[in-house]
Amino acid sequence: MHDVGEAKGKHEVVWTTISELTVESRAVNVRFSVIKKGQTRHITARATGKTHLINECVVGDESAIINLTLWNYDIDEIEAGKTYELLNGHISIYDESMSLTKGRWGNIREGSPNIVQVDGSLDMSRPFMGRPNRKKRKRSQTGRSFQGTPGREIKGYCSRKGF
Repeated sequence: MHDVGEAKGKHEVVWTTISELTVESRAVNVRFSVIKKGQTRHITARATGKTHLINECVVGDESAIINLTLWNYDIDEIEAGKTYELLNGHISIYDESMSLTKGRWGNIREGSPNIVQVDGSLDMSRPFMGRPNRKKRKRSQTGRSFQGTPGREIKGYCSRKGF
């Protein structure tokens, strides 16, 4: 369910709830409240050798919670217990888990309406959470092969697993 808010200029901002985020989500606008801020770690980029700061926060709204990955200067801008708006953010995948990131062109600003009720029952950062549910294929009762021809059981022979 999308909530339409007003932005500066002629454009309207379409807000996405956290439970609507998928692996393919790009350029999303999310309002969230910071539940918990993690420890800041130092990492070294393999390509450049530069040292960066990284922090993972748990954020949520009325629908679900998700991890928010913060880099370098963004870590000091975010405080636990406050409400923020992420404009033009995207989903990143690491270790089969989704996390919300600001990205290169995103923007984080303080939000005006406070999110009072945070629903922690649905965690979108769990592994395989954003992957679509695949329906399991049922075995055919008629013993047909992939080409549609009758299988061994129909012809009167025993099946491969029958003996």
